[in-house]
Order: sequence, then C-alpha cells, then structure tokens
Amino acid sequence: MSEPANSTRTYHFDPHCMFGDYKLITQGDDIYIEHHQPTMMDEPFHVHPSIEINFLQGCEMDYSFDGRIVSVPQDRFCIFWAAQPHRVTGVRGKGTITNAYISLEEFWRWGLPQRFVDQILAGAVVAAHETLPCDIELARRLASESTGCSYEFQRLHCLEIQSRITRLALMPWEQIVPPQSKSKKASIATKSVAHFEKMVRYIAINYADAITLGDVAGAADVSENYANTLFKKIMGTTVKAHITSVRINRARMLLAETDAKVISIAHDIGFRSLSAFYEAFHRKVDISPAEFRVRVKQRIAHS
Repeated sequence: MSEPANSTRTYHFDPHCMFGDYKLITQGDDIYIEHHQPTMMDEPFHVHPSIEINFLQGCEMDYSFDGRIVSVPQDRFCIFWAAQPHRVTGVRGKGTITNAYISLEEFWRWGLPQRFVDQILAGAVVAAHETLPCDIELARRLASESTGCSYEFQRLHCLEIQSRITRLALMPWEQIVPPQSKSKKASIATKSVAHFEKMVRYIAINYADAITLGDVAGAADVSENYANTLFKKIMGTTVKAHITSVRINRARMLLAETDAKVISIAHDIGFRSLSAFYEAFHRKVDISPAEFRVRVKQRIAHS
C-alpha cells in the first residue's frame, strides 16, 4: 500500500457503484470503512470482490447467501469473501454496524494461517468465537475516524484491522457458513493477486453476458493460459467453471427469493438454453432448480 506524493485522501472506493441489480464495490484503495444503522436492502443482491468484515452492536442481522439464511451475531467480528452474491434479509433491534472492506491484494499480504485463508476464499463465513474486551472500542474508533481522515490514519486503521483478524485467525473461530468450494491457494505473488482480482471483478460485472476465457484474461491483460493457471492455484477451478459457479449461485438466490420463472432466470444469468442451465444446476446442487425452490420455501416456512 503506497502513499501518493504530498497527498491527503479519504476512503474513496465507492460501495454504491451499481451494475444492474448487483452492487459492486470497486477497488480503488486497500480499505474502505463505513458505519451506519443496518436496514433491509432495497436491491436484491450485491457482490464485491473484496473481503468484508462486519461488527454489529445493539442488533443482529440475517444475510442470505444463495438462499441460505445466515445469522450474524452482535459484538463479534465476522468475515467473508464478498464475491459471492449476498444481501441483508432481516435486522433485529436498532443498533449499528461497522463494515470494513479489504482488497483481496491487501488481505493476501497479511500472511494469515493457510487454513483460515483457504476457508474464506472457498466461501466460508467465519465469526470470532468470542468478544474481546477491545473489540467494541476498536469498532467505535474506526467508525468515528473513518470520514475525511488522512492517509496515515487510513494505514493505521488497516493495521488495526489486520491485527484483530490475525488474532481471530489464530484463536478458535466459528464457521457460521461452510465453504462452497475447495480453495487450493499456493504461494502467489502480489502482482498475480492483483491480476486475479481484476478477473474476479470482471466476472462479477459481466457474468450474465456471453463472456469467454479470452474476455476474462483480457480484463487483466494476461494470457488465457496464465488466467486459468492462476484460477486453479487460488480457487482450485478453471475460469469457465468459476463463471458457471457465479451464475448458479445467482440462480439459487433468485429461485429462493423471487417467483421468477425458471426459464427467465436461466436467460437472465447467461445460459443460452434451459437444458444447459438444468445440467449445470444439477451438477453443482445435485437437484433440479424446481426442487431446490421447493426445499428452500419449505425450510423458510418451518423456520
């Protein structure tokens, strides 16, 4: 994280950049912090290729990850990779949330335990096992200092968050959502992580279009072979498989939380035929889209 010459800046990567019904957090800086009273989201889902850290005070909140409802506890740090579609489905109590968004490149530089990093990148949602005495004060300080602060304070906040997440990773932690895939992260250079981040961002924006491996590789100005090699090292899968996974995760949310017809969902997420959608969905979820919708509705009705 390098400081521009003779500059003072605020956090300026925009958490409200909209792409259709997805909200993409752009990656202009290594960290963005916001503090507010959590409410139900107007937009159905949002996604951003950054690491998201939540700290709730005075309330509890429910997220939906592809139809799975996840309760985020108060007064405990919670962390996940927000490249997976998610949204707030419920808030209990009137409290506040302090959010920190960390670029994937910065997160990688922290040198966290391998198992912890693998779980996060594979889609797990992790929460601290307990509240430390300093947690509430840290969240309060981050909230009060995050607006209009200098580069020096931005770097300080990043170091404070790094320290707390490092402690979270070294102590017992709770996996409140299991991983969705197998991450095979190897030793990756910082430049490679930046390339990977650009490709993930491109897929998040353009997944519904007929994008190709060449399109994704071109977004990071790398070769197709390098793009696939990098995805296999980090995600344990190919670029094409990741695009399909993004589409299917999106479909699961639409099936769970809307009444849209299956054929409309298939077309909206980038499948050219209904049969291709059914095949891809069944391969990933092991049941048909219609059966998935029924099971989710039944689970919600009995919860």
